[in-house]
Amino acid sequence: MLILSSPSLSRLCVCLALVFTTARAEAERRPNIVFVLADDLGWSELGCYGNRFHETPNIDRLATEGMRFTSAYAAAPVCSPYRAALLTGQHPARTGILDYLRPNSANALPRTQITLPEVLADHGYATGMVGKWHLTGYRYHGAEFELRPTDHGFGWNTGSEVKSVGNGANFWPYVFRDQPIPWIDLPENRLGENEYLTDRLNLEAVEFIERNRERPFFLYLSHYAPHSILNGRPDLVEKYRAKHPPGKSGRERCYLCEDAGLGKGCPGSHWAVDHNPHLAAMLESIDQGIGKIAAKLDELGLADDTIFIFTSDNGGESNVTSNAPLRGGKSELYEGGIRVPLVVRWPKSIPPGSVHSHPTQNTDFYPTLLAAAGIEVPPQQTLDGVSTLGSWKNPDSEIERDFLAWHYPLDRPHFLGGFSGGAIRSGDWKLIERFDTGEVQLFSLGEDPGEATDLAGQKPEQSARLQRQLAAWRESVAARTPSPPLLTETRQLYFAEPFHPGQLSTRLWYNADWQADSGVLRRIETGTGNTRIFLREAEFRDALIRLDFRIGEAQDIRLMTGSEGGYNTVLHIRPDHFFLQTAKDPSAPYFPYRHGECAFEFEPDQWYTITLEFLGDEAVAHLDHQHLVHAKHPIIDRTRDYFALQVDRHPAEFDRIQIFTVAAQSPARGREIIAATAGRFPVDRPVQEEFDLRRINAHEWHFQNDPEYRRLVRRVEELDTLKKRQFPDAFRSHKEIQKAIQAERKRLNANDPTYQKKLQATHRAGRAIDAWLVTQQPELADLPKNRKGAAIQQLRARLEDNEELRLLVERSAATQRELEASYPRLFISNEEITAKKRAASQALKNDPEFQRLNRERAEAYRAQQAYLLEHDEQLKRLRAQLDSR
Repeated sequence: MLILSSPSLSRLCVCLALVFTTARAEAERRPNIVFVLADDLGWSELGCYGNRFHETPNIDRLATEGMRFTSAYAAAPVCSPYRAALLTGQHPARTGILDYLRPNSANALPRTQITLPEVLADHGYATGMVGKWHLTGYRYHGAEFELRPTDHGFGWNTGSEVKSVGNGANFWPYVFRDQPIPWIDLPENRLGENEYLTDRLNLEAVEFIERNRERPFFLYLSHYAPHSILNGRPDLVEKYRAKHPPGKSGRERCYLCEDAGLGKGCPGSHWAVDHNPHLAAMLESIDQGIGKIAAKLDELGLADDTIFIFTSDNGGESNVTSNAPLRGGKSELYEGGIRVPLVVRWPKSIPPGSVHSHPTQNTDFYPTLLAAAGIEVPPQQTLDGVSTLGSWKNPDSEIERDFLAWHYPLDRPHFLGGFSGGAIRSGDWKLIERFDTGEVQLFSLGEDPGEATDLAGQKPEQSARLQRQLAAWRESVAARTPSPPLLTETRQLYFAEPFHPGQLSTRLWYNADWQADSGVLRRIETGTGNTRIFLREAEFRDALIRLDFRIGEAQDIRLMTGSEGGYNTVLHIRPDHFFLQTAKDPSAPYFPYRHGECAFEFEPDQWYTITLEFLGDEAVAHLDHQHLVHAKHPIIDRTRDYFALQVDRHPAEFDRIQIFTVAAQSPARGREIIAATAGRFPVDRPVQEEFDLRRINAHEWHFQNDPEYRRLVRRVEELDTLKKRQFPDAFRSHKEIQKAIQAERKRLNANDPTYQKKLQATHRAGRAIDAWLVTQQPELADLPKNRKGAAIQQLRARLEDNEELRLLVERSAATQRELEASYPRLFISNEEITAKKRAASQALKNDPEFQRLNRERAEAYRAQQAYLLEHDEQLKRLRAQLDSR
């Protein structure tokens, strides 16, 4: 028997404790995650997916050591929606990022999202991102807000774009042609004079792993390759050029060829549609990076503890490659646009050489990776993805989901051929629905993965079932489908506001009746009367305005534009219809005119998107191409310097205000739709109301077109002017009186020291209230000026019972009372004005001149109305209906 001395026993206990502690620490360490995303890499581009021209030995090795997916899908056929879905676990229809973000977009991924890297960072992960972001607009292009990866949970980031992407400037210093700045944020060269972007990103990724070996890490390596303009490393391009002659060019012009002095056309083969040497070279550069990352993980002993993922954000561009045997490519809802290569290696859990055939979408990565790390999904983050971890470990196990769906609305077809539509896959059945024509296509993917045979006509019941399922899904995620333009084509984004907290535009002003919360602007229930939202410094002419709204209890929502101090066009939205009206403009002169009406029953709690287009002297507003109103009037053809939304005192909600500059459609596809549809859904109303509306319209029409009627109207106007001149106290309008009062205030503020002193006292008292409120909520001090006032008013309402605040409010009220008592003529209400005008008229009732003018004016007005009734056939018919009743 071996007997240990006490010191030996102690040392043995310590050694055993260290062994057990180390083993437990290794067992408890969460897995590292390496996520490598290629840009526009098609499903059939890799060797492990059957490609025999491209060489991808390192990615193929990942597949041999891990799992290859045959039915992995992108949540959209273009890049930005995929990236948002990856980081949030939400479908693009829910995030609101439905298409690739334009350079000055205001629709950056909002900070309110709890992203995957944020959750991982909160649980001890080092988080780093290298490369393409494309989830923001850029300040360089005029975006008001630019959100970077470090705003969304990445502790470290490099190699991301600072301006628009995809220009082919893939070599140091990353400047495209004669542009003034690099498009990548890499401040220094690290790989020599001809540093290649993909190589540099690979280097940064490997070094991130090296730096963070001691803790679990999440590395997101987001390549720009092989997005066109294709531009590979010259040595690799020549390798593939020698391997097989490049195919015919798919484009007639190549900027990079011209800049290289190669001449016109595409002699450099950047746009070869098959055997493209640049595509192959760019993919090999990516593959080399996969090899370097794998080698580093092996060197550090981390390979077994690392989930290593390689995939693409959408299908390949059909002008530089083929996604065969799949149909279509990037921007299309056919399989070639949304089915992507996916390889996952995790030696501890994924059986090597396995194949996963169940449909999965990139929204699934969020819950799956958290499950793999043993981390709960934050309860406040709504997810559309599901955890597929079980099927990673056992590829034969089913994923608990009935279907996958896509929502891809477009204003016009994508330049690569994609159309506005939605799609759904349930089992092997897939349905594609076109939003522009209503056409549906049905495919059986098990028998026809290339979607060559449309079975919609042969299987109408199956088509109808899937179409209903797709419609129900859209409603469940509040998917919005804007009505495409009818008169215009959008050009530049002029203004946008998605109402994301922390990203609120300083150009949009609204008072405390409104509150921006969770990406929605809400009209609060306790607000004042009619309240407006203004766009500061507005100036646009031909334009497209798009607005998401939920009418709630509101009885009248108005979208108003104007010029030179007056309105020109007003869109009214009411619970059961909407209409366009042009306004009164004495300078022209024009009178109000209701142009078009469309009956529509708005559900109070449902979101709608309305599109309003201005082109020359025309305007058209439409919910879809069936429900629209059209106006044509000279007052529309103006530069608009006023934009506002107005709501009555009832609650309503707005989201995603957008204003675009536009050009006329060529060809004018929408005019036939307008001609066929305008007036299709008339508003049913009582005859008296119909008569009153027709009289308003007849007044404007006959004034513009009938000289005799215009003479009669002029006579009434002359007498009105004479009455105001001779008896101003009785006949001046409320607006004119208030305008005179305002002018008097300005005069006193410039010349009366007593008035100045009392007015300043009221201002000081008001500022004291605001200053006290800021002490209660110091973050208010950092708000932009246009938001601070509303936030202070809302806090004041919540604290109205506070004793300190009550004293300050009473002090402010006392200074205001003192000012009003000293200058009562400056504080006359509309009710008081009405009473004074009535008293003035009463005092003048026996004045002969007053009586004469009133009599002549009444006779002139009766003559005008009689002429209108006599010469407007519709008005005459309505009058007869009223008389018969």
